[in-house]
Amino acid sequence: MDENSYSGKFIVIEGADGAGTTTQSEKLAEDLDAHWTYEPSGNKIGEKVDRLISSEDYSPETVALGFAADRMVHLEEEIIPRLKNGETVVCDRYYHSSLVYQPVMGAKREWVEELNRSALKPDLTIILDVSAEEGMSRVENRGKDGNIFEELDFQEEVVLKYSNLVEELEEEIVLIDASMTKQEVFDRVHEELKRKKMI
Repeated sequence: MDENSYSGKFIVIEGADGAGTTTQSEKLAEDLDAHWTYEPSGNKIGEKVDRLISSEDYSPETVALGFAADRMVHLEEEIIPRLKNGETVVCDRYYHSSLVYQPVMGAKREWVEELNRSALKPDLTIILDVSAEEGMSRVENRGKDGNIFEELDFQEEVVLKYSNLVEELEEEIVLIDASMTKQEVFDRVHEELKRKKMI
């Protein structure tokens, strides 16, 4: 992955389903007066990816290719122009999701990583760590999104693979306990940004 050489900061919030990535990333973007975005993105490829993960008819390789294509368009059209302009960008999910979810589906991890080789490396990635049981309980309470990932046994593997990313990837990744209250989790996120001198 390419290092961020732009003047703006790029922060990613990751985690298993129900970990609170959307809640925390939106709250962080508002707090930092930053641009908030998400994956799969709102462009036409992202909309197609949403359909891919709402059906069991597609291979993990097809899903991985869809995410990678959406990601590059997302970077070139939305993220990089803002970073060039000196803005901070906070993204709800990024290539870390592909490195976790598609291998759990059955794709080869090395192949998925190669697909994302040209993606921009975040300045900081925060992984919200929550048990699969807690995550799925939260998903049930909010209402399922209808994607193929919302199963307990699938999420158990997802949680494990996310925790492994901290050691596997040569980049700034912090694991935060997301079983606390929303405010407590946000306070920890804020502390990490201060510790990394990003605010």
